[in-house]
Amino acid sequence: MKGFNRFYLWGVKMKYHMSIYTVAGIFFKAVVNALQGVYTVDILTMLQMLVVSMLFACAETAIFPEGKSFGDSLGRTMLWGILANIAFLGGALGFGWFRGAPVWAGITLVVILEGAIVSMWYAMWLERKWDTRDLNRNLKKFQGE
Repeated sequence: MKGFNRFYLWGVKMKYHMSIYTVAGIFFKAVVNALQGVYTVDILTMLQMLVVSMLFACAETAIFPEGKSFGDSLGRTMLWGILANIAFLGGALGFGWFRGAPVWAGITLVVILEGAIVSMWYAMWLERKWDTRDLNRNLKKFQGE
């Protein structure tokens, strides 16, 4: 049962991050399409974005397994950032998600991607910091009783 619970929690964490990445990709695809006068997003493109997001989220949980998190290791954090760029820029170029978009839109999307990577890193770092603070507070409370 312990193994199942560990796998289940891994899946929940992975799918949460996968969904964030997928929704962001679909949103930006919809915005770029709307700027080009197209008001739909192809279902194959959405499926590709989902698969790329899932593969990246799986890699993310391998880079930061339970007990390891952002900020623990500069190397792990850099590897995560590099893989994020490879996955999402590679997916965009390889699958042609933003084909036909003007150059300025491509540059804007890359800047937004980099901002999103930094934002995700900050959110996870902040979560770890707050968890540590809460654990320390509860430990002091427990020791005082």
